[in-house]
Amino acid sequence: MDAFFIRNPISGHPARQAALQRALAEFRYAGWKLEVRETERKGHARDLACQAVQEGHRTVIIAGGDGSIEQAVDGIVRSGVPGVRLGILPSGTGNVFARDVGLPFPQVDDDDAVVKAAQVILEGDAISVDVGLANGSAFLCWAGCGLDSIVADQVERNLEFKRRAPVLTYAAEVVRQALRFQSPFARIELDDGEVLEDHFSLIVASNIVLYGRYFRVTPNALLDDGYLEMVAMQTEALTSLAFTSAKLLLAPELPDARLIRRRVRKMTVATAPSTVYHLDGDPLGVTPLSIEVLPRRLPLFLDRVAAANRLQDPSAEVAVPGRDGDHG
Repeated sequence: MDAFFIRNPISGHPARQAALQRALAEFRYAGWKLEVRETERKGHARDLACQAVQEGHRTVIIAGGDGSIEQAVDGIVRSGVPGVRLGILPSGTGNVFARDVGLPFPQVDDDDAVVKAAQVILEGDAISVDVGLANGSAFLCWAGCGLDSIVADQVERNLEFKRRAPVLTYAAEVVRQALRFQSPFARIELDDGEVLEDHFSLIVASNIVLYGRYFRVTPNALLDDGYLEMVAMQTEALTSLAFTSAKLLLAPELPDARLIRRRVRKMTVATAPSTVYHLDGDPLGVTPLSIEVLPRRLPLFLDRVAAANRLQDPSAEVAVPGRDGDHG
């Protein structure tokens, strides 16, 4: 086995980086040959993943947070080569995707979660999952716009605070932005011809259940069903925004007139004025936004048992490394 290993050296708390060396040792002990590269700038993981595939690698491993994972997914999809497997060693500040699918992730700064995540990859279960595409960029978790995107954009401007106190940093920014936020007018066009027009404080198309670490915004989302779950929140006043957000946190399954939910394959969003949008928590551009799903586009190493409730068919297709005669 050989694999292209990408690590973000500034992802998460500095103490977590030491555990990555132990994870690397696990791969080498198992006989894997790794080409290890570190990201050097924002968006570099995307370029490295695409480069890895173009050079013939068929297994890419990313060590980082949700933003780094999104970049690796995007790089693989941009390469145009199908069947490239992705392994994830969660080592970011939020690790929302890992929390959602049951991958080991660091719960204290110096634990060995990434070593356990390496063992998931070594066991060889690569399950084909859906990937979203937003304005031509691939994402694994969600694409959206609204108050959350503005918060993410501001937090990314203060990375040192985000790394040292992620929950406090986000919470403080949510309060600061909510006090001045005005929901933009949006037009949402869905693939069945339905059009939604109103002031929306949140619009998100999700491939997973969790959102922002704790919110189960789309409790019915599955990773391999060929759909994204869309939620749009109709709120303008700060009080209704706070109430509906609390309801999403405490009882997401209960109906709410302010929440519009749809299951979609494609959708477009236009807002007035234009507003920033994010992919997997990283601000990337401004609306308008065109979103679609790429069904089962990415073989992803998962713990089949831990991820069973996130899969339509937990026993479906498995890509076993080293049995297809390629380089990965």
